[in-house]
Amino acid sequence: MGVILIIDDQEDLRFSLAQVVKKLGHTVMTAATGNEALEVLRTTIIDLVFLDIGLPDKNGIDLIPSIREVAGDVDIVMLTGINEARTAIDALKAGAVDYIVKPFELLEFKTILNRLIQSRMMEKRVFLEQKILGLKSIIGSSPVMERVKDAIKLAADVESPVLVTGETGTGKELVARAIHETGSGSGNIFVKVDCGTLSTSLIESELFGHSKGAFTDARTEKKGLVELANGGTLFLDEIGNLPLKLQPKLLRLIEESIFRKVGGLKDIQVKIRIIAATNIELEQKISNGHFREDLYYRLNVVPINLPPLRERGDDILQLASYFLHELKQDLKKQIKGFTPEASRKMLAHEWPGNIRELKNLIEREVIFCKTDWISMMNLEDISDKEQREDEHLLSLREIEKNYIKKVLNRVNNNKSKAARILGISRTTLREKL
Repeated sequence: MGVILIIDDQEDLRFSLAQVVKKLGHTVMTAATGNEALEVLRTTIIDLVFLDIGLPDKNGIDLIPSIREVAGDVDIVMLTGINEARTAIDALKAGAVDYIVKPFELLEFKTILNRLIQSRMMEKRVFLEQKILGLKSIIGSSPVMERVKDAIKLAADVESPVLVTGETGTGKELVARAIHETGSGSGNIFVKVDCGTLSTSLIESELFGHSKGAFTDARTEKKGLVELANGGTLFLDEIGNLPLKLQPKLLRLIEESIFRKVGGLKDIQVKIRIIAATNIELEQKISNGHFREDLYYRLNVVPINLPPLRERGDDILQLASYFLHELKQDLKKQIKGFTPEASRKMLAHEWPGNIRELKNLIEREVIFCKTDWISMMNLEDISDKEQREDEHLLSLREIEKNYIKKVLNRVNNNKSKAARILGISRTTLREKL
């Protein structure tokens, strides 16, 4: 729930609007003058201000900079008279987010209040979640993500290997970093190795380093990423692509905390926490002989499975709000949020590219948006699936209706006979008719 400040010198209007705000479950403060309002803003954190232009001590527009100075980015909605439309535009330029022309219906007031307060509460919720237990980039409060957060906290408290699984774009690296940052070794190095991009000929040297003269171009000794990660976390992304010949070497590193450089003659001791991630079914690779079963079990001591975005419900809107907040600042856009239709589209979409697809789409929308609210024009096809399902359902109903009509015609509208032919009860037939 939010805290709303109503600034208006009309006592009856202040009282009426305050009652509406209370019934909606919010906290309400009121002020009759600009000076009274500033006193309230200095002592109370306000989420939304309804500001009358014609105050007895100050012009409402002139008050906006003072409100900003005291209350930062609080949302301001102007209350204007019917002959002050031009002034309302000036108020928007001064920093108000919307305006209502008096006299107005209470429904209009409620609609604007709900839209702005929900947007603000969403932003608050997102940034509050970022600060909890060091889970800075794990956004979402759906049941499946609460389980993921619990698993992250569990993994952070132990030094056992962790295997993070999930579709491409679900945030496996973010989970790995959250485990690292939440654990006791958060101040140490985090080294990422993408096993899917390193060439087969170079990956052993990149991982474990090499001695001078180990191969033709090895003119000097080189430290590998494993040695660089000593004392910290080694994140092996797309572990399913690790060449089979290197898997015994990784298994030895996990079990004994030692490794040997390419061409090296001595073992090197390290202390590292290993987190691996994959979007590949490793059990299938094991059955095909492309992944060692013993390595899989050593990596999978603490398993964390990331759900696809389509299974995370309202997390989609939280993530969208987070990306919008970041991008509109970077791109210097004054965008207030998403239209209700845009939110519906996002919740209905399948998101095959998961969080990565969502972020890219929000960035594109912010770049091309020329209004205050994003309508997700690039997701127009999002409802196609729903529409097709509805059309399919309608077509089935039409088929059923036509069939019932034909049967009734055949038996001269005898409902008992028609019900027997259709294989349904007379009551069911009556309901369908």
